[in-house]
Amino acid sequence: MVKKAAHGFELDKNDFVMLTKSNAELAQKKVDGSPKEVNEKKASKIQKTLRAIGENSSIQNELCQLIQEKAKVNFSGGFLEIIRRINITNSTRLSEEEQEEFAEYIRCNKEKILKRIKKGEVGVVNDIAEAGTKTSKKRYNFSFASKFCTYISRYHFNEYDKFMPYDNVLQSVLPYYAWVYCKIKKVEDFKKKGNYQGYIDLARKIIEQSQVLYGSEERLTLKEFDRLLWYKYKGLLGEDLIGNPNSLLIKET
Repeated sequence: MVKKAAHGFELDKNDFVMLTKSNAELAQKKVDGSPKEVNEKKASKIQKTLRAIGENSSIQNELCQLIQEKAKVNFSGGFLEIIRRINITNSTRLSEEEQEEFAEYIRCNKEKILKRIKKGEVGVVNDIAEAGTKTSKKRYNFSFASKFCTYISRYHFNEYDKFMPYDNVLQSVLPYYAWVYCKIKKVEDFKKKGNYQGYIDLARKIIEQSQVLYGSEERLTLKEFDRLLWYKYKGLLGEDLIGNPNSLLIKET
């Protein structure tokens, strides 16, 4: 008998959320209803993110609307407004200078960048991230670049299985799933190495191996994989399983 958490998610033998369609659908449903559930104790940045990624069919999220509006005019108004919205809702902590620098870089390379995102060419993430090193702060903005490409891919090209955001939640919880599903003992720090390809490849490998356990009909897209783990371990629930990846306790594989 499958164990269920108090919020309805199916759990594995180690009390981690199972990578199944039903869990992914439940996570999205909870995200869509989150504005009604988020209490005052939740950090405002998490509230903003939950509202930004909601996909209620009757209330399209603001980031999606903004990207689609800009796309209608071939992004002729530039990308600064989109970048500002991502910065606010995804807490990428870009300074105003950095936001303007990214907007100018993407504007100048618009056709090439959009073409690469459409094709799912993940190397574009590293190229955009490196553009941030031209600012006075000289930061390699790996997380922002992954989120920009993800949202353009989803909301402009309607692709949900080519990119996914990089964030600390996924980086921290991936070692568990890599070990249990793929028998990979150590997961590199993808951000430190600027290895977005490796990040995506590992996620896909975990998803593929989950089908061995749960069946091919349970295969998740990258969006579903990301949304489920992010929501369960940081979103509305924010369960305290994030920390040193090497300290995760595994009861049984």
